[in-house]
Amino acid sequence: MTLVLSPEDVFSATDIPKMIDAIENGIREQATDSVEMPPRLNIPTTSGFFRIMPAVMKASGVMGLKVFNGSVEHGVRYVIAIYDEVKGDLLTLLDAAYLTGARTGATTGIATKYLARENSQSVGVIGSGLEGRTNLTAVCAVRDISRAKVFSPNPNNRERFANEMSASLNFEIRSVSTPEEAVSGTDIVVVATNTTGQGDLIAYKGEWMESGQHINSIGATGGKLREINPECFSRANQIGVDSEFQVKTESGDAIAAVETGVWDSSKIEELTTLVTTPFTRENDHITLFKSVGTAVQDVMSGYAVYQEARRRGLGKEINFLEHKLF
Repeated sequence: MTLVLSPEDVFSATDIPKMIDAIENGIREQATDSVEMPPRLNIPTTSGFFRIMPAVMKASGVMGLKVFNGSVEHGVRYVIAIYDEVKGDLLTLLDAAYLTGARTGATTGIATKYLARENSQSVGVIGSGLEGRTNLTAVCAVRDISRAKVFSPNPNNRERFANEMSASLNFEIRSVSTPEEAVSGTDIVVVATNTTGQGDLIAYKGEWMESGQHINSIGATGGKLREINPECFSRANQIGVDSEFQVKTESGDAIAAVETGVWDSSKIEELTTLVTTPFTRENDHITLFKSVGTAVQDVMSGYAVYQEARRRGLGKEINFLEHKLF
């Protein structure tokens, strides 16, 4: 039987701290070479793109893929399928719109756990949408955060974010009127913007970086999209990525850094190295995490949601792909 999970089911079954653990376990598994993850397939469509992201997690005993398509005009649609890796049974099909935002936040939590100063207490957020919320929640799961500031261009949105997230996280979050004010004097920065490929897309500039600060940038996952400028890459002492190949070939931010000659591979560490290799952070170093997402993150987060949904009796079971031809 296949468990089909609606957007409401996925939201109910998502626990950010548990998702952080699930994805980190998947990254550690990836570091042992027990994961098969080919480069994701990007196919242009008439109005946008069609992307397929598969991964086989041999130690975890699951495999799956995320399929999504979208455009600026019509939005983006996400589906994740998780299979039993040995038997081949389709365990679940789930709507992955919210899950994508949650797993992005959880991955930011992992990067923050290994790159930010352990005594970090404050966060500056640029962006008041779903991923601003999930990323801030994940940062608070790995660091003892006591205060935050948020900026987005829409005053109503940033006020709503400040009020709702203050209630959710039990500390004061202030709405501010400029991005510079949001990040000034903070230990950790979250840049989680809705990059569209239109207008002035630089949400965070390298000139705003401060000694000892850690910056998470999760937008600009398309080649023409921008969220941070090349100076961020040149000023950072260490840069974490989930996949150097994907970041350099798919993120407009990284592509611009390469084109302007400031990309320095000696600074780059993939998450597989960060979570498995002892690392001593210099207190005054600036660190940057640039994320584009991987199939490992999708499969492990989808499997975690499936397990929680099973435990809580969520979703609808259907007979699907039960008939074998041989």
